[in-house]
Formats: sequence, C-alpha cells, structure tokens
Amino acid sequence: MTIGFTPSLSPTRFRVSKAEATAPYVLGLDVGSGGSRAAVYDATGREVKGRRFKVEHVFNSGTDGTSTIDADQVVAELLECIERSVDKIPQPISAIGIDTFASTLVPVDANGNALGPCITYADTRSRDKVTQLRESLDVATLHDLTGARIAASYMTPRLVWLREDHPDVFARARHFMALGEYIAFKLLGTPAIGTAAAAWGGMLNRRTGEYVPELIEAAGVDPDSLGAPHDPSDVVPVAGSPLAKLVPEVANAVWVPVVGDGLGANIGTGAQGGSTWGISTATSGAIRMLLNTSIDSLPSGLWAYRVDAQRTLFGSAMSDCGRVLDFAQNTFRLPPYEELNTDSLFAADPSSGTPLVVPFLSGERGTKWRDGVRALFAGVSAATTPEQWLRGSVEGLALSFLRIADQMKDAGGTPERIVLSGSMTNLVPGWLQILADALGQAVEHIDIRRATMRGTAVLALEQVSDQPLAEVPVRARVEPVAGRAEYYRERLARFEDLADHA
Repeated sequence: MTIGFTPSLSPTRFRVSKAEATAPYVLGLDVGSGGSRAAVYDATGREVKGRRFKVEHVFNSGTDGTSTIDADQVVAELLECIERSVDKIPQPISAIGIDTFASTLVPVDANGNALGPCITYADTRSRDKVTQLRESLDVATLHDLTGARIAASYMTPRLVWLREDHPDVFARARHFMALGEYIAFKLLGTPAIGTAAAAWGGMLNRRTGEYVPELIEAAGVDPDSLGAPHDPSDVVPVAGSPLAKLVPEVANAVWVPVVGDGLGANIGTGAQGGSTWGISTATSGAIRMLLNTSIDSLPSGLWAYRVDAQRTLFGSAMSDCGRVLDFAQNTFRLPPYEELNTDSLFAADPSSGTPLVVPFLSGERGTKWRDGVRALFAGVSAATTPEQWLRGSVEGLALSFLRIADQMKDAGGTPERIVLSGSMTNLVPGWLQILADALGQAVEHIDIRRATMRGTAVLALEQVSDQPLAEVPVRARVEPVAGRAEYYRERLARFEDLADHA
C-alpha cells in the first residue's frame, strides 16, 4: 500500500459555463448547518458557473442542549439565494430540488405562523423524555419498524418535551412541520414534506411509508398535525404560488418535496447502490448506503430511512465532525490550518503518545445514541503539544466512523467502493490518511463542491429529464497503510470503554 494521495486530473470542480450547459436547467437548494444555498445545474447534473449563492447562518446553542434556528430567517435566506441564482438566466428553471439538515421540528399555529424557532438535529433538550419513552415502549421493535432509535434527535421525544415542558406552545400548535416542509408552505402555499425527510423524524414505518400509531399516541398529537409524506415523484407545481410571483424565472418549474441532506449527499457523490458507501464530512458526519431493497435485520446502532417504495437509505451519523476541527483550533490555539503541515502530521505513523479523544461535543448519535455523553480526553500530559491534540481529535473522528462501518459491514458486507465529500475534508484533506488507515480500505475524495446540493438537483432532474448524468470526478484516492489498522482497533476498544464509563 502507498502513503498519500493519487491526484485527480479534473480541474473544473464539476462546473460548466453557460455556453457549455445543456437544458433543461434545474435549481438545487440546500439548507445546511452553516448557511442556505442555491445553485443552477444543467441536464448532465453539472453546476452552471456563476449561479451559486449562499447566505450564512449559525445555530443558536445553549449549555442545556439548545440548538435552534429561526425558520422564517431560513425562508428569507433561500428566497434571496433563489432570486440571485436565476436572475437573467438564459433558460427557465424546469424543476427545484431541496434538502435541509435532517431531524427538524417547527411548531406552527392555525394561521400558519411558526410558534418558535426550528429545533435542529443537534438539540438534546428532550433527552429526559427519551429515558421515559425507552422505559414505556418496545424500543427494539420500534427500531426495526421505523429504522430509527428513540433518541433526542427524533420527533417523538421532542413532541413529548413540547407537550410536557412547553404546554402553551403545544396547545397552540396545529401542525408540527419539518423545516423543509415549512419552507414549502411559505414559498408555495403547500406544506410538502418528502418521504425521506418524514422518515428522518423517526415516526414513519420504513416498509409502508405510514406514521406508526404507537408513536403518535406516545407523542400525544393529532395524526392530522403531521404532514403526509410525498415521494420525490410527487412534485408540486410552482405556478400560481407566492414564489412564482416573486421569482417569475421559476414559475413553470415543479418543486420536489424536501429530503434530508444525507440522501442528497449520497446521490450527489454518485454513491447509489449497495456496493458503494458515501461518507459526509461537514459540520456533522455520516456513512450511508442507498439501497434498492429493504434492510431485513437492522443493527442497533444504525438507521434505515424510507426514500420511496423502492429505495432505502441505510447507515448512521454523528453530530460532530467538522465541529471537532473548529473546537480543536479554537481551544488549543492552533494557527490556521493552511499554516500547519497537516499532511505530514496526519500521514505520520501512529503514536501511543497521542491523546485518546471521544469527540462527542454535542452528544452521541450512532452507534449507542447516548444523548447526555460529552467529549472525553485521555492520555494527556503536560508535554502534550497542540499538534498532538489535533491529531488525537482527528483520530477520534476516524474511530467514530469505524464503529459505524463495523455495524454496516455486519448488515451489508464490505463495500466495493467508498466515496467521500464535505467541507471539513476540503479544508484538511490530509486527514483522509487516518480515515483510510482506520477503515482499512481506500477512500475516494470526490471533486465536487456542495455535493449535497447537487444531489437535490439530480433528484429534480429525475422528474424532468432522462438524459445521462456526467461522471462524478475524483479528486484523490487514499490507500490505507499496511499495519496501521491494529493500532486503531486497539484505540477503538479503549474509546468504547471510556465512553461507556463516562
């Protein structure tokens, strides 16, 4: 095995000029942890140059586990991005795809107004309700039924939390919407939620696509307060909507109901089919596999979300990925990454002197779903350098991916290919050597900016075009170094023991 990167020959970053682009045009919308974005894509799924815009935002966070964002702010951000992306565009937009960060909740009153901020995936204030629900429900059966655990990042505990801790808000709410559903309601007048986004709420039967009565009863909500799931093919015409009046360039388009960002990321990187894993490395992280079949036996640490009658998204996620890099840089007073020789630091042989880091800054999702666990550091001495802190933090991320990968292999076997994208890796690509060493398998860094948004565009293209998509370019392929996997196996055992006794 060789150390380091095999470079990509693609200098275009998968973008084309207006002269090279082919119709039909579609618009991809992406609401991520760091901002709202829009970009125009052509019929081959390539981004049209000069047509991508972003409005940055941040979550409101608190020590009690609060993680929220103003839903109306996000609507305004997206509208600005749409207007700027399609201004004076030479071709009309035929379809619009949208994703948001998953597991969101917006309580909405009878007049269609949000009763508070959107609760994000990272909000853990409902963790005490998780304990209650796990004691009163058959969690193993429900996990198999919904493909989701009873955890603070899902809808049922959050609805119980609203009902018991904020009864005034709960009593006034007529609808409990996902963020993308609320966006569609405000821009189109139709609260369209995609099946994949509804499934990510953890209350949907993954085999039938219907809400689970036992969870509706546990949450104490009216079934009509939850939006009916729409498959990607259940498009909504934009014509006659508020958006059509505000942005005439999209008046003849169709809107594909919102999906979670994880589905967008897999489709955007070309990780479709059971032989390919897609890894995301943004603020949060995940490993996913998009299957054309259902998962019969689901390991306890994983989820399986229904996309439509044919497709299932299978895998697991963690709340902290790129956030761990930010924490390391700010806490350990590291210089900017471009001033550090991170390629050399991460390519070096593993050392027992590196701190062992369990990087659960926002609680644990996959694989044990312990909402109250926080980050842990071991093996630290007065001689530990900032660079060792950073190396340990990145090793902790690799171990977090490894524990998910182990369960995925148990259920679906070893993948033939692993592709990866995300802003964290774009910032410090050298960390992929540690990830490949830990996984014991080559990792391909996809040469696309905003792969998640491209995935929503591809979903939109599926509804209006049958033209073949351009092949997704690879920026670099990183091979594991022989002999290093044993180090990470030993570290993983200590990692699990440390987290178990936190």
